[in-house]
Amino acid sequence: MSGSTREMLFICLLLFAIGQRACVESTLNNRPIIGVLAQELIMESDPQLDPRVSYIAASYVKFLEGAGARVVPVMINKTDDYYKNIASYVNGILLPGGGTYFDTPGGYAEAGQKLYELAKKMNEAGDFFPILGICLGFELLTYLASDNVEHRASCYSYNEALPLEFKRGSFNSRLFGSAPSDIIGILTKENVTANFHRYCLTKQNMTALELNDDWRFMTTNEDSNGLEFISTLEHSRYPIYGLQFHPEKNVYEWRRDKNHPHSAKAVRVSQYFGNFFVNEARKSGHKFPASEEEEYMIYKHPVKYTANYTVFEQCYEFPL
Repeated sequence: MSGSTREMLFICLLLFAIGQRACVESTLNNRPIIGVLAQELIMESDPQLDPRVSYIAASYVKFLEGAGARVVPVMINKTDDYYKNIASYVNGILLPGGGTYFDTPGGYAEAGQKLYELAKKMNEAGDFFPILGICLGFELLTYLASDNVEHRASCYSYNEALPLEFKRGSFNSRLFGSAPSDIIGILTKENVTANFHRYCLTKQNMTALELNDDWRFMTTNEDSNGLEFISTLEHSRYPIYGLQFHPEKNVYEWRRDKNHPHSAKAVRVSQYFGNFFVNEARKSGHKFPASEEEEYMIYKHPVKYTANYTVFEQCYEFPL
């Protein structure tokens, strides 16, 4: 083959590859909107908080916005039709961390269950719809998957920044399969995952409830007493993911008495998880009716400074 022929073939292959990528990118939704579930306050909450409201910590909103998504608050204590409509409009759901209970009627867990069941049905029908659970949201995913059987172990990994211990097969997962090698290196060696939990999921209770058939875990950690707990997992068939730690805190929470890792490496890790989930949401073709979209956005709700009486720099509050 002559040099000129090889050159022409190379150019043709290059143009084909560029065209393929352009075709794939043109099918993505580059205006993703993600629903973030609000939650009720609990009895132990600071008395300065209004018990007549639900809330969303602003760090979760910024976490998604920083990766190129917009946010819709998903309210608690609403009708089945409300959640069905919301799920048909947004491109994914984030179940945030917090400190509420799973047995409160009309609360966070009940709303989360409705959204989880809707997500399963949509994905089974070929309608791509991702969910990300963080900390309490991570725990809620497996609680719902076990038909509301309380299976969390008591553990103490609070105010700790930890690396991750990757398990065999972790890099065949969707969550980590395409992660850059430097991100994996940071996660493996550096104290960059912010842990603030008193309950956890273990391999033993996953196996006991037969959750290991539908869920796979990629990393573990040990709590302050040496108990091994699962720190990342994903559903084997659906785009549903869980992180026991808080990537949003690395960038957006600044309490001096909390161990929030703020190094450049910690920020990169936070951005990796935000970008991963928003890119999953880009695969969803859901859209709001044009005349209604702006009415749902979180922009219409004021954000409050709350660092003087909560663990969050800012919160959104919604009347119950």
